[in-house]
Amino acid sequence: MAMWSRRGAGLLLVGLLGCNSVPAKAPPKRDDTIRYRLLLRDNAVSPRDALHCYSGCQSTRTPKQYVECLSQCPGWEETDGEYCSKSEVPPVAACLTVRKVSAKKEPPPGMVVLTVIGEIALVVGAASLCSVSSSQCGMQLPPPQ
Repeated sequence: MAMWSRRGAGLLLVGLLGCNSVPAKAPPKRDDTIRYRLLLRDNAVSPRDALHCYSGCQSTRTPKQYVECLSQCPGWEETDGEYCSKSEVPPVAACLTVRKVSAKKEPPPGMVVLTVIGEIALVVGAASLCSVSSSQCGMQLPPPQ
């Protein structure tokens, strides 16, 4: 009888924990980020065309050209206030979290300037570029224009 009591208590505990579990919260929005994302596997437009376009962008010479190329792919998204999750890497997605920083200052170490709009520079981490495209790793970057 004691065995049934322990088993019953265990099942009750599992049931209570399952019923009281709280769904995961979405990450908070940030004013200083933009998520540049191309879903590959689950692309709403065409996974095949998105992957083909992504592959074609690997031959670009600069990070700026790379992002410009990706932005022409079907299903490309630019979402203010969002950032990439750790799982959004190829073959799931090509995703870059772009940060908005002052163009009047030197960009933080390890950051690559994609473009400057007024007094705001849009930068992305070099490590982030490498996780999405090996062709963008270790190259000499041109100065921002």
